[in-house]
Amino acid sequence: MWRFFLSPESNIVYCQLDSQPESQIHNPLLDWQQVKDFSATIDSSDNIHVLAYTTANQLIYCHWDGLKWQYQTVESLRSSMQSIPYLAVTAYLNTIHVLYQIKGSSKSNTEMLTHYRWNGNKWIKQKTWALPPNSFTNIENLFVDNLGNIHLLFSQHQNHQTQLFYSCFSPSFSSWATPIAIYKLDNGCSDFYLYADSQNLHIIWKEKEDNGYVIKYLQARNGLQARNNIQEAKIIYSGQEEPILPTLLLLKDLYCLWEMKNDIYFISSKDGGNTWSSPTTIPRTSSDNLTFFYYTSFDKPNLPPTLRLWSINYKGILDLHDSLEHPSLQAIPPIPDKKNDQQPIYAKLEKKVAEIEQQLDNITSALYAFQEQLLQNSKSIYFLEAMIKKLNFQVEQLRASTKQTFYNGNIGNKEKKPDSHKEQDSQTHPTIQTSKNTPDNHITLPTQSTIKVDDDVTAPDTNSRQTTLHPHSTEQPSCDLHSKLKNISDNQTPQAMQSPTTPQRISLGNVDIIVNSQEES
Repeated sequence: MWRFFLSPESNIVYCQLDSQPESQIHNPLLDWQQVKDFSATIDSSDNIHVLAYTTANQLIYCHWDGLKWQYQTVESLRSSMQSIPYLAVTAYLNTIHVLYQIKGSSKSNTEMLTHYRWNGNKWIKQKTWALPPNSFTNIENLFVDNLGNIHLLFSQHQNHQTQLFYSCFSPSFSSWATPIAIYKLDNGCSDFYLYADSQNLHIIWKEKEDNGYVIKYLQARNGLQARNNIQEAKIIYSGQEEPILPTLLLLKDLYCLWEMKNDIYFISSKDGGNTWSSPTTIPRTSSDNLTFFYYTSFDKPNLPPTLRLWSINYKGILDLHDSLEHPSLQAIPPIPDKKNDQQPIYAKLEKKVAEIEQQLDNITSALYAFQEQLLQNSKSIYFLEAMIKKLNFQVEQLRASTKQTFYNGNIGNKEKKPDSHKEQDSQTHPTIQTSKNTPDNHITLPTQSTIKVDDDVTAPDTNSRQTTLHPHSTEQPSCDLHSKLKNISDNQTPQAMQSPTTPQRISLGNVDIIVNSQEES
């Protein structure tokens, strides 16, 4: 059970009622702003809804989703001449209704009455009434029945008289009925309250008279299809003492309760409001506190979701019942001693639920801490990934720079390095090559002069060679060789001299000498 109230510092304070009052923790709501007025309710999913009108002329909607509070500014009045004299937030199952009135102090300002409805997905602006500035419209009461219909009661002062008007919002048609006047009021009327059942509308209010105060009761058919269904108002209380905030409650019978002289009084009607009993007080001890509050609950399907009640120590709906000893109704039985009273089962369950909720709060806090740690880890991982990418980019740059340097070095070496083949030819000593085609031996010698043996000059045969080289020959071989070489030089054919680059060949017996006339470059 949740309790909301306005502190002496004009702050909204809430707490969860427990079986042990000393364990209650009071938490502030909207502690950064002072509040003029507020309204609170709870839906069937245990979500809290609060509508607050602050001293900064702001209308703020507060929503508790089970984990945290969420805030949304509904209206922000720009002119100091404007005010919000009435506001209400109410719930039927998971449907939330917000209704408020904006009034200006100047006669030229237009007054407005606005209704929003939450359908589970978004806020829908159902209707906005533009009220005449000189109508002096006052919202008297708003009531939601057990079918989800909204009943609106308001008064207007026109042509020197005050009339009471009624309108109804149907969730089935999602529309408001045209307001109709149901009663002409006298001066000094206040503390209106409307209670609607499936058949009738029950309306009460307080009037100040010359001799004291009276409570009047008015009954009308639900729906108001014809004006003749409205009955004349009845006086159900008259006395010198002023009744405070009279209210209605329909159980087996119809009850009217109010506070007077620090006691709770009630009267009852067994015939639906035609006749009423005499006022009776509810027994209480001197330590009990009288409380007036709006009670919202969905565990009593035969009752409206929200009731206006007088009670003792926030006990909820009073257990009014018939007494066999007295013809009039008796109030709650005497309250037993709490020390000897065994705690009811539902109270134990509530205590267990409170403990579970505390554990859930701890788990939620741990989850938030874990989520924060995960966020920090994600940031660290992101930083490391960025560093790795940066390092990879630098490595790639180093690789590209190294490849470019190596390529430029190779080009320089190729330009400066001499031809290995030419250098080898220039440094190679004369070699003797053996021809594979003939058994003759070929000797290649480098020289600057070139002598080519003509193709017509052939080596002598074996016999001639033997004769020539025979040691007993009378001819001198050196002279013969010198003459032959001379003849070869003189008889050299032009064909052999055509190309200076053609290698020269000298045949000496079985030995061929090839002479290259070009120098190695």
